[in-house]
Amino acid sequence: MIRTILIFFLFFCCLSTVFSQQAEIVFKGKILDAQTREQLPGATIRMQEGKRGGNARLDGSFSVDKITAGTYHLQVTYMGYHSLDTVVNIDGKSAVTLLLRSNRKELHTVSVNGKQNVESGASAKKSEQLAGNVMNIVSAKAIQLSPDITIANVLQRVSGVSLERSSSGDGRYAIIRGMDKRYNYTLINGVKIPSPDNKNRYVPLDLFPADLVERVEVNKTLTPNMEGDAIGGTVNMVMKNAPDRLYVNGSLSTGYSQTLIDRPFDYFPAGAINRKSPYEVHGRDYQAQPDDFTRDNLNYTKKSFTPNAIANLSIGNRFFDNKLGVMLGGSYQHTYKGYHSLFNPVDEYQDMADAYGQIYIKHAYDRTYSTEMTRTGLNGKVDYRVNDNNKISLYSFTAILEEAQARLGRDTLQPPPRTAPGLGQVWYQNRSKYQRQSISSTTLQGEHEVLPGRLKLDWSAVYSKANNNIPDLAEYEYDGGFYADGTSKEPYLHPNKVTNYSREWWKNNDRDYAGYLNAAYSGKLADIPFKFSAGGMYRAKHRDNFHQKYDLDKVIEGNQDFQLWTDIYHFKWTVSNPAGSPDDGNNYRADENIAAGYAMLKFTVKKLETIIGARLEHTDQSYETDAPPTMEATHGSITYSDIMPSVHFKYMLNERTNLRLSYFSSISRPAYFELIPFGYQGDDYTEKGNAFLKHTTADNFDLRYEFFPKPDEQILIGAFYKKLKNPIEYGFVFTGVGNDKVYQPGNFGDATNFGFEVVYEKYISNFGVRVNYTYTNSSIETSKLRTFNRVTVSPAPLEKRPLQGQSANVANAALLYKNPKIGLDMQLNWQLTGKRIALVSPYYGYDYWQKDMNQFDLSAEKKIGQHFAIFAKVQNLLNTPYELYIKGAPSNTIPLPKTGNDETLIQKDVYGQNYQLGVRFVL
Repeated sequence: MIRTILIFFLFFCCLSTVFSQQAEIVFKGKILDAQTREQLPGATIRMQEGKRGGNARLDGSFSVDKITAGTYHLQVTYMGYHSLDTVVNIDGKSAVTLLLRSNRKELHTVSVNGKQNVESGASAKKSEQLAGNVMNIVSAKAIQLSPDITIANVLQRVSGVSLERSSSGDGRYAIIRGMDKRYNYTLINGVKIPSPDNKNRYVPLDLFPADLVERVEVNKTLTPNMEGDAIGGTVNMVMKNAPDRLYVNGSLSTGYSQTLIDRPFDYFPAGAINRKSPYEVHGRDYQAQPDDFTRDNLNYTKKSFTPNAIANLSIGNRFFDNKLGVMLGGSYQHTYKGYHSLFNPVDEYQDMADAYGQIYIKHAYDRTYSTEMTRTGLNGKVDYRVNDNNKISLYSFTAILEEAQARLGRDTLQPPPRTAPGLGQVWYQNRSKYQRQSISSTTLQGEHEVLPGRLKLDWSAVYSKANNNIPDLAEYEYDGGFYADGTSKEPYLHPNKVTNYSREWWKNNDRDYAGYLNAAYSGKLADIPFKFSAGGMYRAKHRDNFHQKYDLDKVIEGNQDFQLWTDIYHFKWTVSNPAGSPDDGNNYRADENIAAGYAMLKFTVKKLETIIGARLEHTDQSYETDAPPTMEATHGSITYSDIMPSVHFKYMLNERTNLRLSYFSSISRPAYFELIPFGYQGDDYTEKGNAFLKHTTADNFDLRYEFFPKPDEQILIGAFYKKLKNPIEYGFVFTGVGNDKVYQPGNFGDATNFGFEVVYEKYISNFGVRVNYTYTNSSIETSKLRTFNRVTVSPAPLEKRPLQGQSANVANAALLYKNPKIGLDMQLNWQLTGKRIALVSPYYGYDYWQKDMNQFDLSAEKKIGQHFAIFAKVQNLLNTPYELYIKGAPSNTIPLPKTGNDETLIQKDVYGQNYQLGVRFVL
């Protein structure tokens, strides 16, 4: 019996072994870069036996199921890497790690990596980890797969960055860590560029197509070798560089705006606009006539078919034994957008009996916008390696944005006899606006190793220019509706009457000549490696600003005191100021010369890297206007110097973890227009400069913990604190004539700004998640007007508020899906911009607040074969509106729209969704 049992047991074990060898198992593993251990998502694995295989997921992992245990021949391939042929024994009990080596070419001591590495997310995170300062980087690959087509919209995905949007709803300016756009500056390839804005120095980032960049860097702390006029941070667009092999990346797409599916596009012929004013065409002594002003640009027609057209192409290679590198790129975007706006501005402040004064809302504007935009970007770079120690490069970039916008509006009065929309006096206001903005920059650079491995020298010579042109800004108006005029007891329908209006020409340009020189010496002292750098910069900036305004008055017909409105071609007018406005103070020339020098020492003691140094910047600003000499401040100048020390510590806990602590001093200069004390009528308010404006200085502190578990993953936790002296804020200032006020920049008191930010990025199998959140708290106290029982409260009460444009809460989240096996990438993005002050009121408690904005965007890309892909993008998926409100209720007797229990709606813009579908080719 015992023998029988033993024989049966042995037979069962053998049978089990046989069956176990035939059982189906799952073969698992990871495919990584042999040197960096970077995951290689999309890498292909093939098993010669059985013709089975698969692709690596987002985290580099792969799995092949339903195979039997045994020995297999594997072939692993990935673009830009040498193929791997190997033999493995698969038993289903353990995973394998397969390492691929890059097929980069070695040029003596210079190695040029393939473009795929440079543009990858892992490369961006490695640069963040190695950087000497606090920064975030968005890679070209991440931009390609995102829903965004402009640099401005790309930046909203970065932690601590929110956007100020243009009138069409697109992002335009970056707000970094709650600091308004004025506290940041923009660079291309590390060189600062001028702004085409007609009043300010900050750069509208919607000018730049996103497809031309290799990466976008957001620097949140400054080292001494960086220009010091940034308190929030800097945006550096690094354009594509020449690769080590033929590189082609192109796309063609089309799309549509949901708003323009629901209604037609209001079109006017932008080509009909007079690009030059009568003053420019005929000279200073010319007396303009009514026929000098075109009417066609105010003739609106309905256009029912308005598809978008977007094309991008980048191509580059190296020649002559890799000595000469060439990269050329171009982007063209022709888009149509429409949106609807309700605007109820605060018009008056009314004293109340036995109570605090209240604001009063008189007007209710209903506006429909149609915008046609053409965005063009051109990028070219040529570099030549003279030898191992010397390199020269020439780089040029041009961005152009043309925008033709029709605004068709209706303004109804809120007071009685108005009892409903349209019942009351109605003002019909239509406007045509064409604007062309451009930025071009050309840089010649040299890099030289004077003492190989020891002394390096680099220099740059830069010519940059920014232009802005708004020719023949035209708006006409006619009035009608139901209202009483004393001739009848009841309101009655009035005939449509023509009103006076104006035509304006705005033009400005900024021209920069700049030179940079830097030297760096590397060595060791007492076995401590160090690098000492010193350098200087000089920039000569000149701005020309041109403004001409002509007032066109209606012609009275017959015995009436008005002219009846029929259409734009039968509107008769006369020119009340035929010479225009040549003596306007907004015709000015301004110069700004900046000289800077710095010294910086970088050294490493064990695991602690230290960068310490200081920067000196001397600023010389001056302006001269064409205003009559009898007016005050027709010219002026101001000079000041700032010493800006900084120190940055980076403690490397291990090869994947950093702990950073830094301090830097920085400044923010007033814009040219802000110093010129002449006013003009803006879209909604009278604006004026301030000759007594001071520049802002700040002390900035940062602390950040960085952990990079894998090349494509990260965990960042940081805190910051900023102390600002003389921050520049816009607010309403009373002129001293009745209740007249102007919207003016001023130094309203010192401020603080502090907060923290968290970034988390993780990939599991085919899924990934990117999340970041930033909390910001800023504080400033300014005096406001307030009355009680019709008596002005004195002294004026101080109101504590956040800095203008600062949101307490900014967050981003993205759910990612990538399936290399079928070549599919998808992502759903969510972006939160918390409530913030959009406009500072002169009245206590009545600032304009922007409501929380939650915006969702969707994008997907599917590979077809080895080189082609189709993609789709949907922006503003849930049609999130832009809303402004005031806290509390005005004194109006007619109820106004609400956004909350105690919030009165001031403005609501609804943009609709935007769709894009296209095909991409990559070689």
